[in-house]
Amino acid sequence: MAQAGQVSQLPAGAESARVARLLNPAGQDEPLPLAVIWTSRVEGERITAAQREAVRQVAVRLAGPAAVPVLASDGRALTAVISAGPEDLPARLVAIRAQAGTVGGTHVDLAGPAAAQVDLDGAFAEIDGSLLAVALGGVLVILLLVYRSVLMPLVVIGGALLALAVACAVLYTLARSGRLPIDGQAQGIVFVLVIGASTDYALLLAARHREELAQQPDAARAMAAACRATAPPVLASAATVAFAMMTLTFSDLPAEQALGPAVAIAMACCAAVSLTFLPAVLVLCHRRAPRLSTGLEKEGRWTRTALAIGHRPRRVWLGCLGLLAVGAACAPLLSQTGIPLHQALPAHASSVAGHEVLARHFPAGTASPLVVVAPAARAADVRERVLATPGVA
Repeated sequence: MAQAGQVSQLPAGAESARVARLLNPAGQDEPLPLAVIWTSRVEGERITAAQREAVRQVAVRLAGPAAVPVLASDGRALTAVISAGPEDLPARLVAIRAQAGTVGGTHVDLAGPAAAQVDLDGAFAEIDGSLLAVALGGVLVILLLVYRSVLMPLVVIGGALLALAVACAVLYTLARSGRLPIDGQAQGIVFVLVIGASTDYALLLAARHREELAQQPDAARAMAAACRATAPPVLASAATVAFAMMTLTFSDLPAEQALGPAVAIAMACCAAVSLTFLPAVLVLCHRRAPRLSTGLEKEGRWTRTALAIGHRPRRVWLGCLGLLAVGAACAPLLSQTGIPLHQALPAHASSVAGHEVLARHFPAGTASPLVVVAPAARAADVRERVLATPGVA
């Protein structure tokens, strides 16, 4: 369900965002610049005239007569910037690399936004699977240690996966209709948050159910009492996270604005599944569930901690508020400059190698040409001004 676009990563009022909307008023995914770089297979050897002509012919086949290969100042590399995508971008890049590789005696690298986007999408796809596997694995280990059986961990994980499925279904519907853009970052956060929150709520409900069974042997009535006692903290917890994340709607970045509602929807799904599906399954499985101690623990560590907090609630919440204030005071120290896109990718990504080759032979910005939007009647004047700007070729 993940979607991503250049405009979603820019403030709505940014000049570059306005240009993108002017060039693409329909809001569809726009083609991305792709830099194709040819270097000699022999280290340090200059590009020959025959290779230059072969590269020119390939560039024309890829992007038409407007594609003009540029020779590096050291004569050891050629590059052509073309537009790629957005439909089936990975397959398109494979085809471009294959055609570019027909130039004899040269090595081909791909760089620029299009190549980086393909690697970024692949990295997010791998990360989502890894995050889900690690989250489920960690939860399973904890539950096995707590319950020392297989049934209860499976029930809890089943409830967490159901909550995740419901949340993904709702978010997918909203993303497909264009009402809520979801990117890879939001998808990964939702995965981990739903698994963690659902597990917490399940542990709370199961523990309360065991306590009620000590007072009421009827499993259904004990669960009803457990739900009445558990619903307020579960709903309060979910609402706290949801309202806190909704503050992201005040962000300047569209992707961050969408993250708040996405998490709020996910937390609502967690609470709903934890208070409906999970109680029913626990009642059905209570006879086969492990019989842990049903008596209230009087001398346990957490009991003593709870009693200590209950005796001094004001000191505790003031202390927590102070710690939060100290953390918030460090917020201005966070860097807002970000990192280059190629540094956000795995070191083995092909676009990273392409960026390094491009940086060795060509000036910065070669793979991302600057786009200037101006009235057609002033095109000649704008062109003269641009060419008169130092550093513009």
